[in-house]
Amino acid sequence: MVDCLGSRFAVDNQRLHEVLDKARDFALATGISMKSLQGEKGSVLAECAPFTLFPSVVPRTCFQQAVDCMQDFNRLIHKVAHDHNFLEKSLKNVLQVDDFTQGLWKIYTHVKEEGYTQPLSLGLFRNDFMLDVKDPDHVQPKQVEFNTIASSFAGLTTSTVLLHRFVLDMMGKQYDTEEVPDNDPALGLARGMVKAWELYGRKQAVLLFIVSEAERNIFDQRALEFKAYSLNHGVRVLRRTYLDIYNNASLTDDKRLMVDGDEVAVVYLRTGYEPDAFPTHKEWDARLKMERSLAIKCPSIQYQLAGTKKIQQELTLPGAVEQFITDPAAVKRIRATFVKLHSLDLGPDGDKGVEIGKTDPDMYVLKPQREGGGNNLYGKDISKFLEAHQKSEERNAYILMERIFPKSQKNYLLKPGIPFVLSDVISELGIYGVYIGSATEERMNTQCGHMLRTKVLGTDEGGICAGFAGLDTPFLVSTD
Repeated sequence: MVDCLGSRFAVDNQRLHEVLDKARDFALATGISMKSLQGEKGSVLAECAPFTLFPSVVPRTCFQQAVDCMQDFNRLIHKVAHDHNFLEKSLKNVLQVDDFTQGLWKIYTHVKEEGYTQPLSLGLFRNDFMLDVKDPDHVQPKQVEFNTIASSFAGLTTSTVLLHRFVLDMMGKQYDTEEVPDNDPALGLARGMVKAWELYGRKQAVLLFIVSEAERNIFDQRALEFKAYSLNHGVRVLRRTYLDIYNNASLTDDKRLMVDGDEVAVVYLRTGYEPDAFPTHKEWDARLKMERSLAIKCPSIQYQLAGTKKIQQELTLPGAVEQFITDPAAVKRIRATFVKLHSLDLGPDGDKGVEIGKTDPDMYVLKPQREGGGNNLYGKDISKFLEAHQKSEERNAYILMERIFPKSQKNYLLKPGIPFVLSDVISELGIYGVYIGSATEERMNTQCGHMLRTKVLGTDEGGICAGFAGLDTPFLVSTD
């Protein structure tokens, strides 16, 4: 690994703050923004999303490895989602103890038994990696998780590369576009949406975004909406909550989803990945109503189940990937990104995982079946949990994942509550992908961009919306 960019700029404080002020204004002007917590309901008061002042160094070979396996992962997750036996076998113990996964599974079994009205699913995915440096001579991207629902920040990161090029220019740093590569994942994801809308085949039908009542990350979502419109001016987007669907949506006799008189072609879920999104039966009923409909879902219920941590752990077992992917080169690309994951299910295998976690908790992360940041356990908290639940079925809801140790570098993280100082930081690389297909047919499979998020060293969680990290850009370097 080579030196980072942030530590190379020895400039006086006045010059640094001049660039900082311009960077903040650039961020707001180009949409690297979130709704402010200070705003009134219905207001559009905005503030900068957290971001780094400089791009962070990423080895070009590692970046390319992550990019090159994305289509393989798209196809793998799609096939897993359509294999009922694999889903049931993998999740059976989780379903005994995890109410949220149970709720998803009930919807899945309902539509499966009723018969899928819409054979196509739309996946707007993000595969997250850290660059592991346990072996300094062999740095590799290792998978953190595969996101199948609400894969966010494609809209904001599209502008982040422009911000960091601007900052480099202001600092007099010489670079070429291959070092700070073009990146427009929002356009790629929007192409997937528009393709699904076209496959639905009804020009008057709309795209439906399911959002939370108080949505801070609205500008990221709007970026996808506006990109979709730029690709096809016939596309119209509605934004509704689960309660809106419960109260104002209906299914026709042929199961077309109607919302306030508009037929829905594509349902895009930007909420619904955590229990708080379903406080009553009404939200669950709304999700079931959409899932039963003819609209193309993003994600379909089986895609959401295929994105759980338990499925991630099961896929690392010998022969699991090979059930779905026959190309040896693709299998190799996928498996090269895996770290050790251990089951904690009651039984001999899970007992081994419990002992591993108790013996060396600092080398592992304890993960529940949740998305969105702020859910994992680390260090002493792992030991306490495993001691308390050693003989309890509650441990079935978790997996134990080997920790990834990326190399730290220096950067400034611009985030409320964080001092503006040159800090030791680490990064996580996300690769975006689009998949459209049925159980028997692949209609679209692409890799469409990337996201880098960076946090101060020593911060365990990494979510941007959850307040742990900031948007970043890879500065690609050769390590030869």
